[in-house]
Amino acid sequence: MSNSYSAMWEAALADFCGDERVRAVEAGDGQSAAALWAEIEALGYTDALVSSERGGAGLGLAHVEPLVFAAARAGVSHPWGETMVARALLSRTDWTSDGSCIALASAVSHRDDAELVCADIPGALLASQVLVDDGEQWLLMPVSAAQCTPGVYRPHVSAALRWKGADSAITRFAKKPDESAANFCNALHASAMGGTMARVLDLSVLYANDRRQFGRAIGQFQAIQQDLAVLAEQAGMAALAARMGCATAGIQPDRLLSASAKLNACDAALRVATLAHAVHGAIGITQEHMLGIFTARLHELRASADTDADCAEQLGNAVLDSPLTLCDFMRESLAPTPVEEV
Repeated sequence: MSNSYSAMWEAALADFCGDERVRAVEAGDGQSAAALWAEIEALGYTDALVSSERGGAGLGLAHVEPLVFAAARAGVSHPWGETMVARALLSRTDWTSDGSCIALASAVSHRDDAELVCADIPGALLASQVLVDDGEQWLLMPVSAAQCTPGVYRPHVSAALRWKGADSAITRFAKKPDESAANFCNALHASAMGGTMARVLDLSVLYANDRRQFGRAIGQFQAIQQDLAVLAEQAGMAALAARMGCATAGIQPDRLLSASAKLNACDAALRVATLAHAVHGAIGITQEHMLGIFTARLHELRASADTDADCAEQLGNAVLDSPLTLCDFMRESLAPTPVEEV
């Protein structure tokens, strides 16, 4: 699932995201994180969703989904997909980009003159700002002004943020009726989880072919082959669901399609992580091995934005509210609109 510009993107990431660099960023090395972001920013892909009138490429979410997938597969720790969406939304205002990384989040609680709180935000500590959906408007909040609580799965990279109020907002602007941070994140996280699962599959196949026991590679044993086959099946299903969740020529994903994509990704991620660690055995949980870095991301994204239970509730309520039969509902509401390639 690629195109001409995603092929160039993948080639560049192969040079930027070596294992040692990814490990350093995840361990909280600020210099490595800043250098990696500067190289990514210099490629110019981050403004892909910004309209051509505003200096961007004017692409849609469906066109950049392979880029988000590839970034996750390569190991990019920054909230890169979220930055693309945030810049596209901010381009509606007089805000001027300074090349910084921007996370995307929903406010857990916010009242007038009260604290603004966001739960665990993937990559928040690598971002300069967070574009926050407070339910009524978008607020661009500086990370430096927030009280940070380290994330559960990636404590040096992600965090829950708390601001004393919205007064420190760099800019604020009105939301469109159908816009929500959770909807954007569902689609982006589904794609990122798909790319992460593809990398987990790569690591598992490589280890199964290299590790030898009883005189032959463990990948030749039927039990390991079964685990790898199921792992590949789940990773492939998640990748297809992510493509469907991002199937729009604009930047706004369909609410039900993005929820369906995130639900599929969450279900597959749990099985993929379990099978991958079963194939690797004890070495998979050591700091020296890359597997734990990627499975930690899967578990973090499962718990971020809308969880699998939230997505299932959205889909269930939509089915119950629809006058259509289940099969007709799936054909009418969960069939993505074809998007022309560019």
